[in-house]
Amino acid sequence: MLTTSDIIGYFIKYIAPISIAAANFFKFIYKIRFGFLHISKSKTERIFALFSQDPCKNTANRYALYIAVGDALSSFYPIPEIEFAFARSNPLVMLRDMRAVRHLVRLNVEKNIIESPRKKSAKYFYVQSNLSYGISAFSYFPVMAFAIFIQHKSQAIGAFLVISYLVLAILGFWRGLQMNRAYQLMQSEKFYPRLS
Repeated sequence: MLTTSDIIGYFIKYIAPISIAAANFFKFIYKIRFGFLHISKSKTERIFALFSQDPCKNTANRYALYIAVGDALSSFYPIPEIEFAFARSNPLVMLRDMRAVRHLVRLNVEKNIIESPRKKSAKYFYVQSNLSYGISAFSYFPVMAFAIFIQHKSQAIGAFLVISYLVLAILGFWRGLQMNRAYQLMQSEKFYPRLS
């Protein structure tokens, strides 16, 4: 029969390194997927030079800007989103965030604001973000206490609880991050102020 110190030792020896390796792997995939790898200075300067030529007047400049942003961020964005983001501070981060949470919030071209297609408010996303972070963090204590208690009766159930907590915590933090991004985009005047 395994004791609590055996389970902790097993966790430190096997599960923790595997979890760290998996987290780094998913972090790397996330960086590739959303273009968080280094953007060269020349690509960024090219985008700003194209945007400063007033792309609304010249259709060729609009499409050149579209291609330049796609080249820099490894992803293509609609031209209205590019123009909306480049009118604000930190446009490349804003574009990445817009892509990451496109299923939650979108740019309304007529109103020139970012809004939820499901008519959710910014406060909803803020509350959901904090709720996801809180549940991920504080559910550790009851789950681990129950896993330690149940290990004497069934080690398989205890191991299942620990693994399921790890998976749910990762998913909860990911959901919290998505909700926080949606909140910041809906509050774009506060988090991405307009350039004067």
